[in-house]
Parts: sequence; C-alpha cells; structure tokens
Amino acid sequence: MTKRELLANVSALETDYSALLAASAVAADPVAHLATVDAKESELKSIREQLAAVEALEARAKQNVTREPARVTSDNEAKRPWASFGENLQAIAFAQSPAGSFQGLGGKVDKRLFETLTGTGSSASIPADGGFAIATAFSDLLLRRARETARIFPLVNEIPMDEGSDSIDLPYIDQTSRANGSRWGGVQAYWTGEADAPTATKPRFARHELRLESLKCLTYATERLLRNATAMGAVLENAFASEIAFKLDDAIWRGNGAGMPLGFSVQNYGAQLLVQVAKKSGQAADTFVIENATAMLSRLLRDPGDRIAWFCNPDTIGQFPLLTVGTQPVFLPNNSAVGSMQYGTFFGFPVIVVEQAETLGDAGDIVLANMSKYVMITQGGLRAAQSMHVRFIFDEMTFKWSFDANGQSSVKQPITAFKGPNSLSPFVTTAARA
Repeated sequence: MTKRELLANVSALETDYSALLAASAVAADPVAHLATVDAKESELKSIREQLAAVEALEARAKQNVTREPARVTSDNEAKRPWASFGENLQAIAFAQSPAGSFQGLGGKVDKRLFETLTGTGSSASIPADGGFAIATAFSDLLLRRARETARIFPLVNEIPMDEGSDSIDLPYIDQTSRANGSRWGGVQAYWTGEADAPTATKPRFARHELRLESLKCLTYATERLLRNATAMGAVLENAFASEIAFKLDDAIWRGNGAGMPLGFSVQNYGAQLLVQVAKKSGQAADTFVIENATAMLSRLLRDPGDRIAWFCNPDTIGQFPLLTVGTQPVFLPNNSAVGSMQYGTFFGFPVIVVEQAETLGDAGDIVLANMSKYVMITQGGLRAAQSMHVRFIFDEMTFKWSFDANGQSSVKQPITAFKGPNSLSPFVTTAARA
C-alpha cells in the first residue's frame, strides 16, 4: 500500500472511530458496540504502524542520499545543465514524491539535484528533512525578471546588506528648512571683520533604523502541471516575477511601514511627504495642464544626478502630448526599442506608467518623484524552498520564494525653501481636479 493510500485510510478510519465513540452513549447493545470500537481502534493502530514504517524508510533513504553526492557529482549526467526552470522544479517534485507516482517517475532522483543537495535540517527545504534546493541560477532569474518588470523599484537608492545582518542605522541630516541657521540642521557661515570670531555651528544628524522584512510568494503545483515542465516553468516564472515586482512597487508607493517598506505617499513622522500643489484656478475636471506640471517642478527637492521620473496612471497618458510651453512641445514620445517601460520624456524626465497611481483627476494620478531620496536595503537574492507534505493529500507540490528588503524616504518631511513660502519635497503631485 502506498503512502498516499495509507494517509487516506488513516483519515477515513479516524473519522469512523470518532463517530463510533460519539454514538457510544446511545448504543442499544453496549457490549457489542464496545467490540466494534475495539476492532476499529485495532485497525487504525495497524494502519498507523504501516504508515510509520513507510515514513521511517523514507527518512533512511534521504539520509542515505546525503552520503552519495561525492559519488555522483563526477558523473557527466550530474553536470548536465537544466534545460529550463520548469525542468528543475519538475525534478525536485519527482524526487520528493512517493515511488511509482507520476506515471512511475515519482521517487526517482535526477543526479543533477545532488549539485544543490541540502543536508538534514537545512532551511532550503523542509527544516526537519532537508532536501533539494532550486538551482541558484533560476532563483536569480526570477529576481532579475522582477527587477525588469518593476517600474519604481529599479530607481530607488538600493543598499545591499551582508549576509548575517538584518538591520542598518541610516544617518541623515535633520534639516527642515533652508533658512539661515537651519541648513544642514544648523550649519551657518559668517562674514566677519579681521578681529571678529564667528559663532560655532555644526550639522545636526539623526538616525533611523531599517530592518529587513520578507516578501514571500507561495504556490501549489498540481500533478498535471508538474508533468509539463515547459508550461510549469513559463507559468511560475512569469507569475512570480510579475507579482514580486508589483508588491515591491506598491510598498514603495503606499506601504504602511508595518512589516513592509514605508511608502512615500504615506504620512511619515507626522508630516505628509507627498506634497500637493494647488490646481489651476477654473481648471476643468479630470485634466492635467501645463500649469500643474510647472507648479510640481517648482516644488521638487533635487540634487544634480538624482533619478527623477513622472509616474502616472495609464489613463493620464493622453494628457502629456497636449502640453506645450507657448508653441514649444515639452513631451517627447519614446522612440526606443519595443518593451521600454517609459512612454517618453516630459520636461526631460521619463514618463513611466504605474498601476499604483490614482485615476485621472485624483491627487496622486501623476507624481513627480526623486527616487534617489528613497532608500531601500536588500539582502541577497530570492531564497527558495519546496515541500511535498504541505498539500500531500491534494496531489500538489508546494514551492515558496522569499526576498528580504525594506525601505523608506531619506527625507522625513518637506523642507522650507530659503526664499518664498513653499516647501520642497522629493515627491510632488497635484491636488484633486474634480
């Protein structure tokens, strides 16, 4: 009897046994009923012993496998590269499934898996068992695809973390104004006479801690999907890369900072960092006019070399080609290769469509963002894990990936300009035009 059949029998017998016990109080013949309960209990005990024996044999087989990598890694077959991501996942599923399943392929171990074998207790698989790790190249491929798919994440100020570190204290200049005595948090220079001494000043620093948080993806692959390596690889690669990219972008935009990055559109340290400029007097609803754009530019906090972009909802794209300064167009369509994430440039900065932006006419539909001011820490690549036990009774294999990252703006609140009443921010939008 296979392990799957034993598990099914245990489940059915436990249900029957519980039902018999529940009916004991109303049994017409208690003596006969007790005999039935004893018989069912004995049958359940026997099946459980068989299941325990099968699991013990599986455990010994895995321990035996861990002693063999040195013997097989020199084999040419063990060195043959994987044809695809799907083929790698399929081989792991077959190796960790009961013998004879998957039309006889279950229980067979591809020698190439020994190249990524993890010992007992390794977190690369089930902590109690150890297992076969997904090839690093494919996990790296998923993260690379996610970076290519993401629209906002590739532009942030990314700080890689060493393995073993889970947080970083980021110093920043505690500056809220460009007025004299406030620049750099308190630095001031003086024009003095020959014998006069200047007043001592110094910059004011503050710190904020960024602790790594985990972004996780989990999927269950059915036996049918596992039989088709090409389809499985294509589906999971595209799905996971797209979802990781979306969640990273969304957290940078609107994350609440609890177990995830703190988004630039969320109130930070009691101040709203995303500045809203007023709409043009008499402006029609659901429009974006040149006066909106120039007002946003005038409120942007930036330094030479910063990465700046216009992020917008898809339904705002039709507004940009209509905008001119006098007769001079300020929007240049994109003439680069197909697939570029930007639609063109507006006032010299790329226009990038994102799902996170609000619909046309709402505050946040078009955001001028200086992403160099947004700091994100990351650690390593995607970590992969897999299990055949989590969804065993559903004939499904479980695959999981996790990526450690966190982020927030390095500017804590809008900074008052040296001249004029307006403050400057790395993130600017136009108020609602309803």
